[in-house]
Amino acid sequence: MAEAIHPAAVYGFADPSHLDDRRLADPSLGNYSRDGMANAASLERAVADLEGADGAHATSSGMAALALVFLSFLRAGDEIIIAPNAYCDTETLLVDELGRYGIRTVFADMGDPADVARKLSPTTRLIHAESIINPSLTLSDLIGLGKLAKAHGCLFSVDNTLATPLLCRPLEHGADLVIHSVTKFLGGHHDLTAGIVCGRNDLIARLRYTGYLYGPTLNPLAAWLAVRGIKTLAPRMDWVSRNATNVATFLEGHPAISVVRYPALASYGQADLATAMLPNGAGGVMLVALEGGPAAAAELITHLNLIAYAPSLGGPTTVSYPPITLHRQGFPGGGAPRSHSATIRLSIGLEGADDLIADLAQALDRLTPSAAQAPFAVSQVAS
Repeated sequence: MAEAIHPAAVYGFADPSHLDDRRLADPSLGNYSRDGMANAASLERAVADLEGADGAHATSSGMAALALVFLSFLRAGDEIIIAPNAYCDTETLLVDELGRYGIRTVFADMGDPADVARKLSPTTRLIHAESIINPSLTLSDLIGLGKLAKAHGCLFSVDNTLATPLLCRPLEHGADLVIHSVTKFLGGHHDLTAGIVCGRNDLIARLRYTGYLYGPTLNPLAAWLAVRGIKTLAPRMDWVSRNATNVATFLEGHPAISVVRYPALASYGQADLATAMLPNGAGGVMLVALEGGPAAAAELITHLNLIAYAPSLGGPTTVSYPPITLHRQGFPGGGAPRSHSATIRLSIGLEGADDLIADLAQALDRLTPSAAQAPFAVSQVAS
């Protein structure tokens, strides 16, 4: 059964005590949009249950969810440790924006807890990882990081967007907070923008307070669409993972392809960690580097028919260039054109593996000889 959509931004009451009763309920019930209304609450319950969390707080986007975590638990003089290949907008938010307010970002290899331990300091307040790092497709050692954070007495947050709770549950590995861009695989249809944070009740209460003040409110329709998407998450992630493995295997064996990075492949550099962290599948995202370099990658994209070129993932199959950190490219304001890359990011959706492979095969076969044969260095793969 589908729940109703409640578009009201505020509720009215004939008796003022009814408003107070809702506010004092456990859990508190929303009376105004920034309080958290019915559809957002349904999404929060669904994702909290999937992650095994006490509670959750829904936001207007995945970046809003990340921002609330950082704003809620960091202050001037604190340090946060992230991966040097973390999601580009997470890095930009921390370095360019929160850095202006005295929060210092330290970089460490999230696949190597010993490297993270070397970077810890008395002012380290938060270790932030991604279960599967976007776009490098490397894994964070959540088990080791969870133990390290607990021993150091700092918080441990994990962006679980690419894995989803169907493939990885970071709270079971010691995380305090789990973040999702619901826009991606949880929603699953490229028709909503939303974010969410899951964790202990005391941490979620703090996030709700920050969210109320900053106001990244999730609209009811997006929340409703997200709950609809979550109802099919289990079969979708199983299908996506199996099809992605088939597509990655095909691409790895094609002579026009230099490197495929995907956690389910035997050639994957963190195979043992992938087995431990992703026992039920490796998700739908992979990196593919072409032998012909940027010219071949650009030409391949133009020849695809079924697969859309789009800068997002988690719904129907898309191909894009891996996201980049604009400030490192000299574009602090964003909006500048980016150069083509020899590497593309492929996100597998619900299409059949045979159809996807056929589309990729015909596009690869149409590459001009100069593009297909141009030399390519493995070091050019995004990392």
